[in-house]
Amino acid sequence: IEMGRDYNGLKFGGVKLMLDGSPQAKTAWLTKPYEVVPPGFAPDYSGYRIVEDETAAQLVDDAYARGWQVYAHCNGDAAADQFIEAIDKATEKYGPGDRRSTVIHAQTLREDQLDRMRQLGVMPSYFVSHTFYWGDWHRDSVLGPERGARISPLRSTIDRGMRYTLHNDSPVVPSDCRMLLWTATNRKTRSGKVLGEEQRITAHEALRGITIDAAYQHFEDGTKGSIEEGKLADFVILEEDPEAIGTDALRDLAITETIKRGETIYRA
Repeated sequence: IEMGRDYNGLKFGGVKLMLDGSPQAKTAWLTKPYEVVPPGFAPDYSGYRIVEDETAAQLVDDAYARGWQVYAHCNGDAAADQFIEAIDKATEKYGPGDRRSTVIHAQTLREDQLDRMRQLGVMPSYFVSHTFYWGDWHRDSVLGPERGARISPLRSTIDRGMRYTLHNDSPVVPSDCRMLLWTATNRKTRSGKVLGEEQRITAHEALRGITIDAAYQHFEDGTKGSIEEGKLADFVILEEDPEAIGTDALRDLAITETIKRGETIYRA
């Protein structure tokens, strides 16, 4: 089996590292303590690592040596630090290249981390639906107002000219790309409050995160991600133009037709 090769729709895309837990469960590995520390833990509790730094570095090194793409589950900024350091060491050893290493979830990325990721060619994949499903919890109990407002820092990413993707992490939340568009553009919580207005992005920018940039992240932009001659005809037809309607209506967009490799597989 060849890594990255398409076997009639099945592909082994790379390797994934698990470097921490989740912020909503307060197991994500942070550099600063949780806003409200869980009962029974020390006041400076900030989550925990899953592997030691040396192990993370060796795993990334092994992947780079084989030419494999690397993804890492990093919800907390301490976990992201560990991954970025491992990438930096491997890049110094093997040289720069088009590897498209990816920080998955990337909930609490800091500005300085985005700077290093841009320099190293590392992409973030944001679990932006968190702003709705757990936004109030993040603000009030997990991260506090300041850090909570920065979860999924999409505007900071775009301002640096970086490419990014959006995902739902199904079955953690329903697999509905319309919610990705809605949460990325509105950043509203369950209570209706806006979480980090300055990190909102446009509908066009959000669409990139689930189409062409998503294909790019997986080295599939030559065949997917946009409607062009020679590419696979994989797309949906929507009842309305998502860039022309108000952002509040994005999660209710009606899908009229789904086309897979040129064949209609769904029609309303």
